[in-house]
Amino acid sequence: MARRASSGINVGQIAGIAAALLGFVVIAVLLFKLIAGGLFGGGGGAKPSAKRAAGNASPLSLATYRDNANSLRGNVYRVEGKVEETLRWTSDRGRLISFEAIGSDGSMPVPVLVPEDFGNINIERGTELDIVVRVDRDGTLVAESIEE
Repeated sequence: MARRASSGINVGQIAGIAAALLGFVVIAVLLFKLIAGGLFGGGGGAKPSAKRAAGNASPLSLATYRDNANSLRGNVYRVEGKVEETLRWTSDRGRLISFEAIGSDGSMPVPVLVPEDFGNINIERGTELDIVVRVDRDGTLVAESIEE
């Protein structure tokens, strides 16, 4: 005797479709949070960690930076001083400035890369600034936060 083919969808197939739809919705929400956070300054970008680091950044030791900047890579420091001059400007990378940093061990000119994120701040020769910097992988100081 021949068997008849099943004529409908069973509970296992319904559960599988529901799980796939739920997974799609979860991935869509996470992707939206990632994109919206990056566009609107929410939780997706690097700015919140920079703001947290700005509050507890230790002062940069100018003698250590002068002797071996690579030993400070990846760390965040606070630097006070005044702008000597703008050395270079590019529209995609920002400004490279010569900054007369003042520390407990004297003063010293240091190069600071100011990203385009700070394009709204007017950085002129002689301006006194308090900058939180991150030491990049090649020893370059990159501004994370700037206070006038």
